[in-house]
Amino acid sequence: MGLTDTIMVGALGAVPLAAVGLGSGVYFTAVLVCAGVLNAVAPLASFALGAGDRAAVGRVTASGLLLAVALTLPVVAAMLLAEPALDLVGYDRALTGEIGRYLRAIVWGAPGFLGFAVLRCLFATLSRARIVMVVLLLCIPVNAALNWVLIYGNLGAPPLGVAGSGYASAICQGLMLLGMAAATALLPRHDPIILPWGHRLRPRLAGTLADFRRILALGLPIGGLQALEIGVFVASAALMGLFGAEALAAHQIAIMCASFTFMVPMGIGQAATVRVATERGAAAWQAARRAGFVALALGVAFMAAAAIVFWTMPALIVGAFVATGDPANRAVVTLAIEFLAIAAVFQIVDGMQSVASGALRGYHDTKVPMLIAALGYWGIGFAGGWALAFPLGIGPAGLWWGFVIGLATVATLLVARLIERGRREVRSGWRGGETDPAAAEA
Repeated sequence: MGLTDTIMVGALGAVPLAAVGLGSGVYFTAVLVCAGVLNAVAPLASFALGAGDRAAVGRVTASGLLLAVALTLPVVAAMLLAEPALDLVGYDRALTGEIGRYLRAIVWGAPGFLGFAVLRCLFATLSRARIVMVVLLLCIPVNAALNWVLIYGNLGAPPLGVAGSGYASAICQGLMLLGMAAATALLPRHDPIILPWGHRLRPRLAGTLADFRRILALGLPIGGLQALEIGVFVASAALMGLFGAEALAAHQIAIMCASFTFMVPMGIGQAATVRVATERGAAAWQAARRAGFVALALGVAFMAAAAIVFWTMPALIVGAFVATGDPANRAVVTLAIEFLAIAAVFQIVDGMQSVASGALRGYHDTKVPMLIAALGYWGIGFAGGWALAFPLGIGPAGLWWGFVIGLATVATLLVARLIERGRREVRSGWRGGETDPAAAEA
């Protein structure tokens, strides 16, 4: 859907494309960080499922939905503060005005996005991820149609420009939640996992607070890692804006392509979380280790294929976003092709770090990966990219080479930690003796 938005807004020109690029970066940083916290529902529910406690799966999911409502508030506050913050940084007023219009529209989708994140964890835990895929696939044409109506003012609607794209995304995020809620009707009604939209959404206060603590203990480091990872890309986009709207538009094209391919290893990483946690809940240590490494191999294989595509067909890819033959787009096209060539270099390590991080969540290992992300993304990647782009004078491409350095560092350290965690559990087994894995890790 983000790819659809970028292509359809691209017809409006470089400034609207840059506004949606940076605006969506700000919005999705906020909601994905909060969704990262809620992603703790998956390993907790999967561990309970592996241990045979199906009622706990439903209880944790219900608590996650209540927490999603609470997390909507900081997202809304962040979106309202983004435009004045960009003004203070020194962005062009016309650009920040467009970004503000976009953010005030898309923020209406935050409750739907966060609720969807929780129910996605439930269906992944139950090995029913196909339902999630179907819901999202149905939303793609709806999103395109709403963009066509609201951006350009078709079918009698007023042309809203970038705000129209924001409203289209917000509506689709609400539909995503409704689709997942409707999918619960496909589950057996006698299963204790099921969340009747009555008493199980109002669990006893003591149980809810205990689940909140477990979700936050495991999820806050996940959200922190998400913030560090997404934040470095958003901060780099902010620095890219200092090179002009053309550089920022080219950056948006390349980063959208890299984000598009990243969805596959991210999904494999989520599957690794569920498989590793479920096998650990059943005390199948060797199976948990094998699940993590099978997922890692799948992620690397896909991203190797994506790297070949980026390397061999950059002009064709860029042509899907802007008219490559238009002289007015020459600077955007040249930079976007250069960025895609660099993106081809980091595809494999990007897939490695995503899958390894997901598998480690299955081990309820989230704090050390967050620290690794802080070192790799910011201490090495962002700092290195800034040095290459500005003091060393490489320019916009320097920021992208910073991505390569940072992602390679994080991937290497996370894979090494995954190898050690798997070896340790196979050798000695989990000795926590706790029914609550979060408590055992603490």
